[in-house]
Amino acid sequence: MRVMVDQDLCGTSGQCVLTLPGTFRQRELDGVAEVCVATVPQALHAAVRLAASQCPVAAIRVIESDAAMASAPAPTLRLLQRTPSGMPRKTNTI
Repeated sequence: MRVMVDQDLCGTSGQCVLTLPGTFRQRELDGVAEVCVATVPQALHAAVRLAASQCPVAAIRVIESDAAMASAPAPTLRLLQRTPSGMPRKTNTI
């Protein structure tokens, strides 16, 4: 099993981090969730499914098999700049 977070959709609630802090983390800069593991250990499969179901904006995608991973969209790299107030601003996607 693999898990992905749609970082453009993430609402920064941190629910996934509260559920599985070793699997998810929030970036310090903007609070967007990230996945910390390449492959989810068998013992955590149920907890990852729970975290995905509890995400308030449905930003977490669980990929059960390698075949499903092949058809998953590639993650995007977001470049951030700071606004005059110091807050990060999404500038473009590569």
